[in-house]
Amino acid sequence: MSANIPSDVFSDILSRLPVKSLSRFKSVSKSMLAFLGDPEFVEQHLKKAILKNPNLVLKFDSKLFYVEDEEWSKARRLPLPFSLCLENVEISGSCNGMLCISDQQCNQDIFFLNPSTGVFKHLPFSGFDVAVVENSFTTIGFGYHQAEGDYKVLRCAYIYDKPFIDIDSYESEARVYSLKADEWKNIGAIPYHLGYKAAIWLGNDFLIWKATRGLGRAGKYLIVSYDMSREEFEEIPQPIVDYNGELHMEVSVFDGLVSTFYLSKYDEAHIWTMKEYGVKDSWELRFVIKLPERVESYNYMFLKPLVILKNGEILLEAGEKTRILHDPKKDSYRIINPIRGAPRRYLVTPIVGSLVSPLGYHQG
Repeated sequence: MSANIPSDVFSDILSRLPVKSLSRFKSVSKSMLAFLGDPEFVEQHLKKAILKNPNLVLKFDSKLFYVEDEEWSKARRLPLPFSLCLENVEISGSCNGMLCISDQQCNQDIFFLNPSTGVFKHLPFSGFDVAVVENSFTTIGFGYHQAEGDYKVLRCAYIYDKPFIDIDSYESEARVYSLKADEWKNIGAIPYHLGYKAAIWLGNDFLIWKATRGLGRAGKYLIVSYDMSREEFEEIPQPIVDYNGELHMEVSVFDGLVSTFYLSKYDEAHIWTMKEYGVKDSWELRFVIKLPERVESYNYMFLKPLVILKNGEILLEAGEKTRILHDPKKDSYRIINPIRGAPRRYLVTPIVGSLVSPLGYHQG
């Protein structure tokens, strides 16, 4: 096919196409199939895909739907042949076009899934030395360890001896899975009480969690990171804010930067970004978003900034029923039209469309 086209030009042309189009070429010839699976081409395609607006994974109950057209106009149901292994299907992180799927409970079953290609992998059981029992919970982090060119999962287990009385009285254990080695490693106890929500991959060698210390009014929110190179946890200093307690704080990543968004009972979201990782004085109030009155009633705690698009608009989620695009330059809002084939209610996970394989592709 490329006999009269220089190989670098041929590769560049194909690397700009969406996965859906490339999938049609796999049956052309064995050489084309091998080319599309070559690690160098997969990485070249991924680098270009990251520069585009993301695809969307929609979750309703234990069903997943995939939106991969540029207009976000139609969704298709994702087949999940492994769903019977899980009590609930939960998205426990996304990275370079792959989802980490578990039930985010005590079940040992964890899967990698590339929704663009449909390829999935069942991870080996992590096992824990501490007894995972009724008064326990687990949390998961999933990311790409750039220093080692490896995809990793961090799974943490907490076992409480005084549940609902003293949240800081527990045993804990963390294990790290390496896709390269296809095995888990015990890294010991966890010095922080990480939140039940899955970690967010920062885009380098760090996973970020919202964590807590204590209960009730005496409790405190923390931002905690896990360094995949040093295999250590550390607290990240927060911005100095004073909202008189009328808020709910969540942790996120915007433009590859550690971010927090503070949600007000007055339907405002204040988004802060840390311009220099770990430096407290580098926090900057980047956006103040106030939803228009026409957005139907919802709980302010469910307002969630998802991603900044390439044109500068911010994709927001206002509960399971409404998605909004906010243009901070014009201070304007538009509600996203219903997506054909999507359920009436769902939660969104933005994801890049990639050829990365859960079966052991090692990015260079």
